[in-house]
Amino acid sequence: MIDTEIILASRSQRRLDLLTAAGIRCRPVVADVEELILPDELPEVLVCRLARLKAVAVAPQFPSDIVLGADTIVYLEPDVMGKPRDFPEAGEFLARLSGKTHQVYTGVCLYRENPDLLDVWYACTDVTFRSLTADDVENYLACTEPLDKAGAYAIQDQGDLIIEKICGLRSNVVGLPIEEVIEHLARHLGTDA
Repeated sequence: MIDTEIILASRSQRRLDLLTAAGIRCRPVVADVEELILPDELPEVLVCRLARLKAVAVAPQFPSDIVLGADTIVYLEPDVMGKPRDFPEAGEFLARLSGKTHQVYTGVCLYRENPDLLDVWYACTDVTFRSLTADDVENYLACTEPLDKAGAYAIQDQGDLIIEKICGLRSNVVGLPIEEVIEHLARHLGTDA
């Protein structure tokens, strides 16, 4: 049991829900960082860098607390697919993912200033989409809110309409590999997961 409140450097309701469901008390605080993709940056390097940036940005307000930063992307080689700008781009994302297997990467950073703690890792899950028609894409967009989600979709939000299978942690596709977070927190806090 994790009996310590952590700081969640995110405004993501999905991450907050995953942590709460796991019995982890947390306080969300928005991390004000610019989420730039550097040239030729590998997806696992990108998500770890951004997760660390978010945690480090929030940590000075809570120097004795563990801050959790996270960043999730959809990767369809060779492209990183973040959150779509608008519905047309969301439709383009889904059409590109149709019938293909892509990766969802989430970088996680546990950071504390005093005493020092820095633990950064990533999880990767393979997601295979069904072959989607233009009508399938339109129907999915009509019944979901794709604009705040990497790749314009959410596995927990009508995902059965578009996803054929996943290989890896489902929670990672939601936005946080909660099983791994619990293990890492338990190790740092000296408690049982």
